[in-house]
Amino acid sequence: MYISRQQLLDRYNAGERNFAGITMLHSSRAKENISLLCGVDLSNIILSGAYLNQIRLRGANLCGAKLVGAYMHQAALPDADLSDADLTGAVLRDVCLNRANLTRAKLIGAQLIRTELLGADLTDADLSDSILCQVGFSRAKIAESNQSQGIYCPNAVLWQMRMADGTYIEGPQTVEDTRKSF
Repeated sequence: MYISRQQLLDRYNAGERNFAGITMLHSSRAKENISLLCGVDLSNIILSGAYLNQIRLRGANLCGAKLVGAYMHQAALPDADLSDADLTGAVLRDVCLNRANLTRAKLIGAQLIRTELLGADLTDADLSDSILCQVGFSRAKIAESNQSQGIYCPNAVLWQMRMADGTYIEGPQTVEDTRKSF
């Protein structure tokens, strides 16, 4: 089901939270303001299985959001709050998450391809079984957690990545092969 940014915002503000399976596309022909969702509160929204192409959510509050199996392509979420969000199985292609708060976010089995996480907070994020290819972690905050030394990502596959400490991983390698980077 296609939904416009304005429809999403109106329905969310009316109390609806479940937008699972929606499609939101950017069209150069649409006269819709593509920045309409920037800085808005969409906490606890359910966007599981959603197709979000070129969505702009700069500074948006997506705390506790459910994005299980969502597909985001060329999306911009810099400075967004995704703390406690569930992105299990999500596909993030060419997504900007610079300076985003991903504290305790679940990215289990997610695919992050050409995704930027410059200065993002990944404290206690769970990236287990994920695939990370050409992901930028420069200046990302990866604090100690109870589960591992930094972020929790057993069985994750890393490929052509710059880690927070500046280490470059040509890949493909598993996290266990590169444990010193975390």
